[in-house]
Amino acid sequence: MNNAFLPTAGVDGASARDYRLLQPTRVPQWLATLAFALTLMAALQCGWGDHSLPDFAAWSATLGLGIAVLSAAFVTPRNFTVGYLLSLLPFLIAWRVSAMNGAWTVVWAASLTAVVLLLQFADCLVSDWRRDRQSPSAWLGTLQWQMTIVRMVFGLNELCHASEKIFAGTGSFHALEQGFRNLGFAEWAGLFVVLGGLTELAAAVSVGLGLFARLGALVSIVYFLVATVGFGGEWTRGYAWATAGGGGWEYVMMLLVVFGSVMLTGAGKFSIDGWLLRRRVLPQALEVLCVNKAGRESRPA
Repeated sequence: MNNAFLPTAGVDGASARDYRLLQPTRVPQWLATLAFALTLMAALQCGWGDHSLPDFAAWSATLGLGIAVLSAAFVTPRNFTVGYLLSLLPFLIAWRVSAMNGAWTVVWAASLTAVVLLLQFADCLVSDWRRDRQSPSAWLGTLQWQMTIVRMVFGLNELCHASEKIFAGTGSFHALEQGFRNLGFAEWAGLFVVLGGLTELAAAVSVGLGLFARLGALVSIVYFLVATVGFGGEWTRGYAWATAGGGGWEYVMMLLVVFGSVMLTGAGKFSIDGWLLRRRVLPQALEVLCVNKAGRESRPA
């Protein structure tokens, strides 16, 4: 069966062997590692050469890409899903920070790296389809990949907002701080900018990477309801996202629907939760934060 969390044999048995099959077969890992390393070199040049990456942005981009290189070199060859996701998150932060500050050398290098990462993901997806296409549950496996793409896009999109608050440098931070002052936060504005950025970062990690995805989806729903109902005003401007007076509730509703669906089910097999559940390393009390009751009960003993 192509169940989200099958198989569940011992770590050194069928579970570990089958889980290692969830990887690309045509796009080599050394290519992704090389692409990350070249992007890191570009960040070093922009941070300490031409200084197009200012102050804290230089550190966040460089450290993020350093983590991506290490994960791609040492984690991904052992476990593609975990390594890929751990490389992807800091890479996207560095890409976003560089674009916000006009560090175009990093932006172009990161754009080429993103092509490699997309090809790897597509290769992994297609390889999984081909392996299970004769299975009676192959159609359900296809739906699971569909939801994985939606979950990752909407979850990792929160990195854009988190990055501008806590990773993009003092200029971006102070501009947002002033915006929060205008919302009535006064001397607490800076603190709430940081708290908002950390919450959005947590949403990206939890929903985008699939780490305690149900809990993260619930927290994200609460966060967006508080932010939009209490301060944003989206629910009073009508439906359309692009309106003369500012965005309406169209995009907010899409976020709530996607996060709500993740909260109901969990993240699926292409996630850190999927890896943890296969290894059976989580206490049962924590498994409920990853996958719903049906998913837990569908695993063989």
